[in-house]
Amino acid sequence: MRKRVKKIGILLAPVYAIIYEIGQLFGGECEVCLKKMRKPMPGFTIHHIKYKMGEKIHSDFSNRLDYYTYLLPIVIKSKNRFAFLCNACHHSLDGPRGLNRRKKENVLRLITMWKMGQRHKKT
Repeated sequence: MRKRVKKIGILLAPVYAIIYEIGQLFGGECEVCLKKMRKPMPGFTIHHIKYKMGEKIHSDFSNRLDYYTYLLPIVIKSKNRFAFLCNACHHSLDGPRGLNRRKKENVLRLITMWKMGQRHKKT
């Protein structure tokens, strides 16, 4: 079991490197809970606040590396359309769970991030 986890980590290292590079554009921390990404590692993602018509989405790709490689120049060009989030906060945007376990200021930032996404639905 341990070898399998290590192998998956090695295979995903290029993905984590791209996410880390994108994260540095946002100060390397989750915009909701302020958790820091100090090195390329799992646990963080990029959230679309606003989609552009014709732009590919995650489900258009067969693997994460291709998706993040595609996304990198877009984020560099249009950083204000994205947010850098830890996976826990990103999942909470899709369906808030466990909000009573979060700090009040993190819940407020989470709600703000959710509202930003609602105003910019893909058209």
